[in-house]
Amino acid sequence: LGSVSIVCSDKTGTLTQNKMTVEDYYIEGRRIRADEIDMADSAQRFLLDCSILCNDSTNENGVEIGDPTETELINLGSRYGVEAAEVRESYPREDEIPFDSDRKMMSTENKCDGRYVIYVKGAVDVLLKRITHIRKYGSEKPELINEEDRLYIEKQNLEFSREGLRVLAFAYKELDAEKELTLEDENNLVFSGLIAMMDPPRQESKQAVKECIKAGIRPVMITGDHKVTAAAIAKRIGIIK
Repeated sequence: LGSVSIVCSDKTGTLTQNKMTVEDYYIEGRRIRADEIDMADSAQRFLLDCSILCNDSTNENGVEIGDPTETELINLGSRYGVEAAEVRESYPREDEIPFDSDRKMMSTENKCDGRYVIYVKGAVDVLLKRITHIRKYGSEKPELINEEDRLYIEKQNLEFSREGLRVLAFAYKELDAEKELTLEDENNLVFSGLIAMMDPPRQESKQAVKECIKAGIRPVMITGDHKVTAAAIAKRIGIIK
C-alpha cells in the first residue's frame, strides 16, 4: 500500500450511513419540512399514499425489507400513524412496471375506490418530461402545467440537491379501466410532488478523508447520485473544497 496514490470509494453505505431520512416535501408550490407534514391536508396525504403504493419495501415488526430509500418512505407514514399495509390493502396493486436504471422510474397500477390509478416515482428530470398536468394549491382538478410551473419544480430540485438531499418526483394518472401496464402508460402524468431525503455521512468518513489527503492520497467518491447532490456530500466530508 506504500505506493497508493488514489483511493476510490462507493458513497452510499460506505462514506454515508445508508439510512435515508425524509427531510422535506414539495407540493403545490410549497416546501414543507417532514416534521410539519399535515395528514389532514388532502394533497399531502395523497403524496404520502403515492409514496407507499409505488413502493416494494416492507417493515413488519421492525424488520425492514427493501431499498433504504423505499423503507424510509413507509416509515414516514408510520410516524404519522399511516401504516403501509393498511394503505396497500385499501388500494390493492393490480399491475406494475418495476424500476430500472435506464428509465429511472417505477410505476404501479392500483384499484382506488373503484377507479384504476397509475402511481409513478422516479428522477425529477425524467418525470418532468412526462408530466402534462399539475394540481395547484386550492384547485379542485389538475390543470395544464406551464413553463413557470416547470421552472419552480426545477429550481426546488436544484435547491434540494445543493443541500445534499436525494430527490424523488411523484406523479399519477387515472385510467378509464383496468389494463396491463405498458411503457406508453408512463406519459401524460399529473405532478404530485417531490420528496427530499438525506443519507448522512458517517462520522468517521471525514477523518478518513483527512488522513488520506495528509498522506498524499487522493480520495475519489463514486456514486449514481445527481452531481449537485454528490458534490454537497463530498464537501461535507472534505473530498472537494
